[in-house]
Amino acid sequence: MRFLKVEGAGNDYVLVDAFRERCGNPAELSIALSDRHTGVGSDGLLLVGPPSPGSPAAAEMRMFNADGSEGRMCGNGLRCVVRWLVREGRGRRGDVLVQTAAGLRRGRLLSDVGEGRVEVSMGRPSFHPEDIPARLPGDGTQPPALQLPPELGLSTREGHAVSVGNPHLVVRVSDPASLDLAACGRPLEHHAAFPDGVNAHFVALHESASLPGARSNALLEVRPWERGSGATRACGTGAVAVSAVARALGWSVAPSFLVEMPGGRLEVRFDDDGEAWLIGPARLVFQGEWASA
Repeated sequence: MRFLKVEGAGNDYVLVDAFRERCGNPAELSIALSDRHTGVGSDGLLLVGPPSPGSPAAAEMRMFNADGSEGRMCGNGLRCVVRWLVREGRGRRGDVLVQTAAGLRRGRLLSDVGEGRVEVSMGRPSFHPEDIPARLPGDGTQPPALQLPPELGLSTREGHAVSVGNPHLVVRVSDPASLDLAACGRPLEHHAAFPDGVNAHFVALHESASLPGARSNALLEVRPWERGSGATRACGTGAVAVSAVARALGWSVAPSFLVEMPGGRLEVRFDDDGEAWLIGPARLVFQGEWASA
């Protein structure tokens, strides 16, 4: 089976061309491929193949975490898929439509040089508890609050939940780098308030920063703990989640957000309709062949 190793801001995946390749059990395949000692090594598996009949999309993307569980959305993976589809001639550089479990998503290849630069639509973040899903009170106008377990030893008492096609919990702290990420992230991932589990993000707000030719942006420092994969170097939907919560709670009035994660920097902006757009690198690292036992 041929595969392609891809990464966006350090969030790495094995991409399989399901137009040509057959994957009998993608959950088991993801576990095997993702192992960093006996497999290729990745945060999960991306299957890219034909869309549903009648769909306007160029392709369907399915994403499986390193533990074999299927995710509904993956922002960093989606950018890599868009770049790959353009390279393969399956999508137009300025407009690529991809079918995902979270709905149709649109992508644009902004640069095909080096790491590349891709912009993808991420939908409108939702604060409705039933959308997340979360067993928390809320009417959808603000991010529902979770009272954090005191045994985590965090300085803050609350985390805030949001859906970006998948569930996220955003926790504002003074210094994300100083946290024991596993000790804080794992209990929150499996918290009883989230029946499907949750991605946990520990975030600090810093002074504004600017991109070349852009207005001032709020700078968020984030360490992600991803549902099904644990500590990762970046999380695209997480970048949107922390920006949506920061925007809703008035942490910053900047027009867009720069999100600094261990693997690199992502940009999040919101259009007039409240739809989020994620901009960042998408690198096609190498091709290979996987031989099963």
